[in-house]
Amino acid sequence: MKMIFALLLISTLIFPAFAQENSQVLPTEKGTLLVDLSTIPENPQPGETVKLKINFLNPSTSKIQEHIDYSVKVSKDEIDHFGPTPLIHTSEGSVTIPVDFKEKGEYSTTITVEGILFQPIPREQVNFLISVGEASAQPTTPAPNSGNGGCLIATAAY
Repeated sequence: MKMIFALLLISTLIFPAFAQENSQVLPTEKGTLLVDLSTIPENPQPGETVKLKINFLNPSTSKIQEHIDYSVKVSKDEIDHFGPTPLIHTSEGSVTIPVDFKEKGEYSTTITVEGILFQPIPREQVNFLISVGEASAQPTTPAPNSGNGGCLIATAAY
């Protein structure tokens, strides 16, 4: 029983349930901050609400930088789709913004930073591309033959 518990614990630590593999990390224009952008769900589709998860990172430590003043704009074909938002403050250094993508295509997301730790800084931007309605590039493999039956965890524990 202890062996099964250990296997489950190890698999949980190695493969976190909420891993965001679609994360993009880019520096602002002058490198003052790193900005980490990911989407939930990972492969956005037209007509669904997508959560933009934005983390502001300290480039020296790669840890979340608290107290950021920023704005967000999402555009497609040079037409604003969302925003630009007024200047927003996050004390946590991490935000989630819901955006509705109506059409398939490439969307440009511009994040502008104007203050760190309650200190104004010259405006710095970072740009990301988000593909909406694009199929993920994952190979398809046939399902394994389950003729033998049994339980993999029980076999591994044995």
